[in-house]
Amino acid sequence: MLAIHQALTVFFVAFIVTYLMVPVSKKIAVAIGAIDYPSNRRLNTDPVPRCGGIALYVGLVAGCLTVIIAERFFGWELVDLYVLQDINFILLFIGITLMFAVGLVDDIIQMSALPKLIGQIVAATVVALAGITIGTVRSMVDGDYVDLAWIDFPLTVLYLVVFVNITNLIDGLDGLATGIITIVAISLLYLVLKRGSATLALACIALIAVCLAFLRFNFFPASVFMGDSGSLLLGLMVGIISITGVVRTQSFVVMLVPLVIAGIPLLDTVSAIIRRSRGHKPVGQADMGHIHHRLLRAGLGQRRAVAVLWICSAALALVGCMLGSFSGPVRWAIFFGLAVVIFFIIWKFGLFKPVLRHYYDNKGKHGPRTPRHKQ
Repeated sequence: MLAIHQALTVFFVAFIVTYLMVPVSKKIAVAIGAIDYPSNRRLNTDPVPRCGGIALYVGLVAGCLTVIIAERFFGWELVDLYVLQDINFILLFIGITLMFAVGLVDDIIQMSALPKLIGQIVAATVVALAGITIGTVRSMVDGDYVDLAWIDFPLTVLYLVVFVNITNLIDGLDGLATGIITIVAISLLYLVLKRGSATLALACIALIAVCLAFLRFNFFPASVFMGDSGSLLLGLMVGIISITGVVRTQSFVVMLVPLVIAGIPLLDTVSAIIRRSRGHKPVGQADMGHIHHRLLRAGLGQRRAVAVLWICSAALALVGCMLGSFSGPVRWAIFFGLAVVIFFIIWKFGLFKPVLRHYYDNKGKHGPRTPRHKQ
């Protein structure tokens, strides 16, 4: 399995390299003009560099190189069972780097939605070509393995692009996305250790390390933003680990576990799509209707709003880990409890207010429901 010294070595290498690279990434951002200036759509009151993804990328590469060097020269033996068979790691690295590059270009020139989406799809396709695919799932009826056949490849690409974009959309408050990805990575670490993959466990540890190192500079008041170079990179890493360590060869129910763990950003993304579609706006157009914006309008400061969303994410992560650990009636009971919690979050934060406006506008009132004037 995974030795303590292996985990600590990868953690500290990734953490220290990321920590040291953050000031460098800030200087690069200033040099190329990748700065977020205050505006009516942004919450920062001072100009903030937005290329922190450079530090995250270099930290992750350092963690991976540590594993490769230690295996070759220091006798590390990593047990992975069958979850990493037939993966082309060079092509995988190219795909990850390409996704980071798409985000970095967007940080510099502010790409429009369609070219950015095409870049994401191309990068996710390269990752899938490297062997990161769902492959087979276990039937809920008889427990036999079902080959996804022709749908496997497009489903994998879609899965990866979804994770990339939910991470991108939740990155709206100082430290929010970084903290949520840390929580998700901790949950995935538990699940991949259960499946016996030491390499994926080290990947989770490296992901946790770079996020914690970056959080030192990214928590309110942030001195650097991760930008799309960071959010796209982290979202892709979560997608890759969840496919290889959790989804692949598992039952349909367990396939949902990573989505449950990433429940807060996923709900926020779905509500954003509905909100913008109802308002006849492009899905990729930014607005001030995200869940963190609603918390701020409710009177919470940035620190408290981030803390609330971290706690909600941790609770959903716990439920996700439980779904991956139990079966039978217990699992369905957990599903029922999850449905209740999700309904409460949707209702309390008004995530689907554009669809149910007449209900939200009349909460606590008596008599006929009358919609309030449009906002």
